Amino acid sequence: STRTVEETLELSRQDPLIATSLLEARFLHGDRALFKRFHNAFFTKVVDKNIKRVLTNLIGDREEGRVEYGATPYLLEPNLKQSPGGLRDIHHLKWVASARYRTHHLPQIHQWGHLSNIEYENLEQAQDFLWRIRNHLHFLSGKVSDLLTIERQEEIASFFGLDGRRGLMRKYYLKTGAVLEISRRFTREAIPLGRGHQWSRSWKTRQVASGFKVFSGEIFIQSTKPFQFFEEDENILRLFLLAKTHAVRIADSILEVIQQISEKKREIPLSPGAISLFKTLMTEPGGIANSLRLMHRLRLLWRIIPEFSDVHCMVQESRSHAFTVDEHTFRAVDAAEKILFQEGPIQKIYATVQRKDILHLAILLHDIGKGKEEDHSKVGAKIAETLAKRFRYSEKEGALLVFLVERHLIFADVALYRDFADEPVLLRFVKKVGRIEALRKLFILTCADIRATAPGMWTEWKGELLLNLYLEASRLMAGKVTDPKEKKVSEITDQIYQALQQTYPDAWLKEMLSTLIPRYFLVTPFDKVSCDFAALFRLQENSIKVEVRYLVEHGVSEYTLYTYDWITSGIFSRMVGVLAAKGLKILAAQVFTHPNGMVIDMFQVADLDHEGNLHEGLVRGVREDVEKVLTGKQTVEQVFAKSRRFSQKETYLSLNMSVQIEIDNHSSHTFTVIDITAADRNGLLYVIAKTLLDLGLVVHAAKIATRLEQAADIFYVLGPDQKKIVEPDQLKQVKERLSSGIKTCLEL
Repeated sequence: STRTVEETLELSRQDPLIATSLLEARFLHGDRALFKRFHNAFFTKVVDKNIKRVLTNLIGDREEGRVEYGATPYLLEPNLKQSPGGLRDIHHLKWVASARYRTHHLPQIHQWGHLSNIEYENLEQAQDFLWRIRNHLHFLSGKVSDLLTIERQEEIASFFGLDGRRGLMRKYYLKTGAVLEISRRFTREAIPLGRGHQWSRSWKTRQVASGFKVFSGEIFIQSTKPFQFFEEDENILRLFLLAKTHAVRIADSILEVIQQISEKKREIPLSPGAISLFKTLMTEPGGIANSLRLMHRLRLLWRIIPEFSDVHCMVQESRSHAFTVDEHTFRAVDAAEKILFQEGPIQKIYATVQRKDILHLAILLHDIGKGKEEDHSKVGAKIAETLAKRFRYSEKEGALLVFLVERHLIFADVALYRDFADEPVLLRFVKKVGRIEALRKLFILTCADIRATAPGMWTEWKGELLLNLYLEASRLMAGKVTDPKEKKVSEITDQIYQALQQTYPDAWLKEMLSTLIPRYFLVTPFDKVSCDFAALFRLQENSIKVEVRYLVEHGVSEYTLYTYDWITSGIFSRMVGVLAAKGLKILAAQVFTHPNGMVIDMFQVADLDHEGNLHEGLVRGVREDVEKVLTGKQTVEQVFAKSRRFSQKETYLSLNMSVQIEIDNHSSHTFTVIDITAADRNGLLYVIAKTLLDLGLVVHAAKIATRLEQAADIFYVLGPDQKKIVEPDQLKQVKERLSSGIKTCLEL
């Protein structure tokens, strides 16, 4: 387009995007004098005249962009250009410099004193590093692509001569973390002070403690010798505690001093007085996570917990974890703090937690053992034990801290992957936890851990299961044995009856409520019960029904099969086989066989080839093939042969994960429980289900889940004689056949 100078200036006043783009305007060809006239007029009449507004718009736009792309550099699969700390942050710094100082050249900005030597060196190195990765990424993909996927990380790491993706990503995180901090510091200082700002400095300054003052949202020290002042560790921790208490930033000049001292005294533990202040800082929710993140960046946290340096910028070996180990940990602490401001039953439990410093410290330590060959929970427990002595906790307090770190996965394991409606499972869980205060802390730790794993990982369904386990366990701990699950089931069925009595014939509704097994009511949300009853009512017309709905919140499709067990044998394995043949990844499942032979099998699946809502053609194909397979018109193998389409997007990390099979006759009074953990693969569940069918075992209930890159599947089965499997030879055969089938599947 062509415009006069005046037209260009007017447009830039109206549209901030145009104004931003003109900051980088450069002469290409033509009348140099005309360009110079435009350039001077633009900065004089548009930028300089409205410098604060221009800079505020620039900063606001960039902060929005950072949030959109993850709000942190420490992502599993970052965008080289748009993610925080990426190339866009370097561009942004240059735009701010253009507006404020009329230059976007890093050497010039450095020469004029707006970047320190270290900052300039870090920016230059980071820019070069990101450019090289981006060029190589484009070369590998053959197209413009800025997403640094796990697969590309492995390829690029070898090109750079780094130690695998972990080495590459650690370097990436260090570079981009530095860019983000420099960019934020630079833009803060670039905003000009308003008229009268210096005049008002004296009466806006307030002393918050001896030696400390707050001015304009920042905390400073009153000593003229900062290095000498911070030689006392208590002064450093007092500064952080005051900054947290008054919700103010620590001045950049002060942070530089603390970082230098922390580097110099890295091998020297903090004094007991400073540790006491740290424990105080960890007690009151609000600002703890931000304080810890800043301490970590300054290496101060490493003096408090030396082992934390081992997880600095450590990449996770799982797609389910969106952040590095250290960033995940800080987010978990932040998630726990925020619970206090989120009204509901979880908030009430968090409010009653005593000694919140122990809870928050346990959250900080829960993944500190990662990266070692030994189980990270056990490594973390050893670190927690050492730390408890260093923090001078009592023996009882130290034991609680160690327990929380060592068993931080147990609550989620039982709530999400076990059927705690079975009394033996619940009793064993309560016995391991022991005390109500430990239960409260473990519950909050688990909620925070899940919320901090990745966006969307926390769901209402998970929250409901976790809360139900907490309530059941606390009931037992309180000795309320007179409140059996039958009473709870009765309350649930009464609520369902009241809600649905106007929808269905009274006799039919009462029959359903009395026929369906108690476990169904205990674990099924009401909205799902409502959908199930609608399908069961129509089951009278057709003995096989497949209903599908898309769960927007979870981003998955839910396929539910309604039929009768007399239709055919192996219903569960046949349904799983059809879903696998259609290329659907089964993420979770609930299987119910009721006394009258009615079957409700629910599967939550992901279609990696079709994002968003349901794919009508696929749904129709699943329905047709399920009916044909259950009625004997075709076999599962024939469905695989004609329509197998394992997703091209399905990829797996190279995890050294052994197959674990446990057969348990104690967790259920009625059934033998088979607990299988293995690396997840599409089609794995079908192999397991088919093997169980071939062994003559009948699946009466199942709980299928995918956690991290693991399949965690539990089957409640009976033998051909409708009894538990107890004979040693039979148990051995089941284990061997399952192990062989699973290993064959994993090798494909």
